[in-house]
Amino acid sequence: MARIRSILGDIEGSAGQLTFSKQNGQNIMRQKVGSNSSNTPAQQNTRSRFKLLADLYKKLAPVLTLGLKPVNGQSAYNRFLGQNFAVTEADAQNVASIDYLQMLISAGAVEPLEDFAATKAQAASDTVSASWTDNSNGAGALAADTVTVVVINKQTGLVVADAEGAVRSDGSLDVSNARLAGVAAANLVAYGFARRFDGSDASATAIEQVA
Repeated sequence: MARIRSILGDIEGSAGQLTFSKQNGQNIMRQKVGSNSSNTPAQQNTRSRFKLLADLYKKLAPVLTLGLKPVNGQSAYNRFLGQNFAVTEADAQNVASIDYLQMLISAGAVEPLEDFAATKAQAASDTVSASWTDNSNGAGALAADTVTVVVINKQTGLVVADAEGAVRSDGSLDVSNARLAGVAAANLVAYGFARRFDGSDASATAIEQVA
């Protein structure tokens, strides 16, 4: 920014990259900020990966707000993107994908579920049965910790979740939805985490391919 004195009087308006105005009786000159329209392959790649994560967040938001509590000013959205960008990729056409077996939907100081597993009895079934070992110890792992189980169809992106149906000491939870019927177990991934009953903290994510 510069102040100018002109024998022509006040100067206002724009000329090229310069903008003139009057402030407190003085003529002020400012340079316009140039727009950055760069669109390199690397930038396109990055944008497509972030868009994928943003779309996933929309589907998972009710669960992510339980599993990723705000930390140091970071929202659940920011934490989800930060934790999972490294497990995304995009091909030459900038079609992004994510490794669902590495995607994290929770984090915290609560002890994670132990021996987490998920099964689907047959393709026609509309139910995925999740199980875990009751590792309650009265400290990091409480018997009353609420368990959240999420099932994702890797092919379609369908998300089915149960956030209130079980506690750590129960050791199992069935997740049912009509849209799971006819889906092969190989196309499904299950996620589980425990959280304090007051919602103050959560555990790391347990992840298993549905068998």
